[in-house]
Amino acid sequence: APRKVLDTIADNAANGAIVLGGRPMKVDAVDWRWAGALLYKNGVIEESGLGAAVLNHPGNGVAWLANKLAAHDEGLAAGEIVLGGSFTRPVACAAGDVFHADYGPLGSISVRFV
Repeated sequence: APRKVLDTIADNAANGAIVLGGRPMKVDAVDWRWAGALLYKNGVIEESGLGAAVLNHPGNGVAWLANKLAAHDEGLAAGEIVLGGSFTRPVACAAGDVFHADYGPLGSISVRFV
């Protein structure tokens, strides 16, 4: 059967890589529903959003995954990186583009594509 957009989302097939910051946050340190970001591409805001846009709370998808794994006697290991979902649409990038994500009091991160 042909793939549907939901298959691509579920498989995270639209993701080529992730950029990690240097300041990990504990899951109980913030009300993640209200964690917001402004995503800039080459100095222009392309997207913005709140964590609540991810299944009402970005932890809900991670909890679902942990429960599904537990049903098969599997689990998440300490230190694993799990993407809880994105509250912005994918934004195309090309060589030379600079992206900056401003998470307000949580910090910011930038990346330049070469």
